[in-house]
Amino acid sequence: MTLSTSLQDIIQKEIASLTQSVNGLVENLHRMKSPLVESHDKVPQATNQLDKISQQTEAATNRMLDVIEQITQREQQIITGLQHIGEEVSGQPAAKKIDELCELATTNMNDAYSVMDALQFQDITSQQMNHAASLLEEIESKLKNILQTMGADAKVLTQVESAKKVRTYDPHADLFERKTEQAVIDSLFDKSKK
Repeated sequence: MTLSTSLQDIIQKEIASLTQSVNGLVENLHRMKSPLVESHDKVPQATNQLDKISQQTEAATNRMLDVIEQITQREQQIITGLQHIGEEVSGQPAAKKIDELCELATTNMNDAYSVMDALQFQDITSQQMNHAASLLEEIESKLKNILQTMGADAKVLTQVESAKKVRTYDPHADLFERKTEQAVIDSLFDKSKK
């Protein structure tokens, strides 16, 4: 049984159209592959940059905290020394000035503690950056899977792959929305003393 010429023409046109569509899909896949490879290559760079920022802010914050701690220790020594002098000159005009100096030193110490508390931003931002870096590593992994499915060279994919770092973080860490206030913690300690 032979197919009619018009049926053969229809089938040939459909096959030609299908071939053209498949060729278009293949071309699109090849065009998509390059930006995907580029994106896959840049994810480790972004992750490394986040890690570098986190390490540098942590180091700077720790240096500041160390200096502030030394300041508070010296202020405490000044307060203690002034209090001893105040006991010796009790009732004399200098006693009032000593009390004023003790108050100023105490205010300085409290301000230093406030600065130390404010520097906790580093811990929060570090957690946020670790969360962002883990999301980037997840994207990198998904891009790698897509590229492998598309037939990308495995050597190229493993050359760029970043070393995965074990990350600990609270994905909801927020400097401005602290869940536990210091006053609540202090009240717990006050209750335990009673």
